[in-house]
Amino acid sequence: MNIKKRDFISKIYYTLFIIIIYRLGYFIPLPFLNNRVSILSLGIMPYISASILTQLMCYMFPFFYKIQQDGEIGIKKINNITKVLTILISLIQAPVYINMTLSEFSYFINCKNILMITSIICITTGTFFTMWLGEKINAKGIGNGNSLIIMSGILSRFIYSIIDEILNRIKNQLLGITILLFELFIWLLIIGISIIIINFVKKIHIQYVNKLNNYSSNLEEVYLRNEIKFIPLKVVYPGIMPIIFSQGILITIFKKINNINNIYGIWYNLLYSILIIIITFFYTFLSISIPVKKISDDLKINGVYIPNIKPGKDTCFFLKKIVSQIYFVGSLLLVIIALLPSIFISLGGDKNFSFFFGGTTIIIMVGGLLDIKYTINSYIL
Repeated sequence: MNIKKRDFISKIYYTLFIIIIYRLGYFIPLPFLNNRVSILSLGIMPYISASILTQLMCYMFPFFYKIQQDGEIGIKKINNITKVLTILISLIQAPVYINMTLSEFSYFINCKNILMITSIICITTGTFFTMWLGEKINAKGIGNGNSLIIMSGILSRFIYSIIDEILNRIKNQLLGITILLFELFIWLLIIGISIIIINFVKKIHIQYVNKLNNYSSNLEEVYLRNEIKFIPLKVVYPGIMPIIFSQGILITIFKKINNINNIYGIWYNLLYSILIIIITFFYTFLSISIPVKKISDDLKINGVYIPNIKPGKDTCFFLKKIVSQIYFVGSLLLVIIALLPSIFISLGGDKNFSFFFGGTTIIIMVGGLLDIKYTINSYIL
């Protein structure tokens, strides 16, 4: 066994060790309460929301953009800003989550404020600890720490949900077994479609121009290479970010409004869909996910052009047009995936099992497993 393989195996063991620590921490409940609400209830989600906000700040405010462009020192400063935002978002989301999930406060009226403050501190600390575990996986493990941590929680819930679904369906004998098989077929179909959506790219073909005679005083002789390559633009490049950010906004801001209180209701899902489309377009027109201007400049500098498109401004305009088109399609695909759990519930499905029919769950599972596959393949090759 060569050194590289041993190093990769050690990274796998280290990653599993960190995930086990996270899973054990998930069973630590909030103090002084009977409900088994974990101190890691918010998980890594506030950090992901903070990362999105940091990206927006770097684009919208020149001050933060200059910091980001300042090499490794700038990256460290941006990471510190993200951590501070993570704490602030956790402090906002924690009391909302506590009020949603805990009923003990009605029995401890005299101690309600103390219990609330204690719970907020514990949950915020748990979020920061989870973020730290993800960083350790990125530094010493196989990478994709945040995705792996989220996946570990999803897979643990999936085992219990699928067992409960099977036991509930087989009670109805033939009809129940038939429905179960149909559900599993649809679930596998959704996974297959999600894989296609995540991997689907729009290929923009490019051509290289090489100058053969740099010393000619007359016309420069130019030829085109036989090979034609392309720029791959993912249709769903933002991934789960618009869905997670939309959920965070709904939970933090709109949760107290009665018509938007039911996550399976029409008004919630309508606003949910609109937010996903808006946030996806933020990624498009602000060029957060794909720096269109930079791509067009790099193509021009390196003597590369898109057939029938002039280098420079025309290339930039063309790329913006293509990106806006594919992101509109991508945003609609994200909306469909996000609404699948609610559709499953409306058709009589189990609430616990519905989470695995779409939304962040299915994208994280599929995307995370694909990332692990690519990482393993890169080490093997």
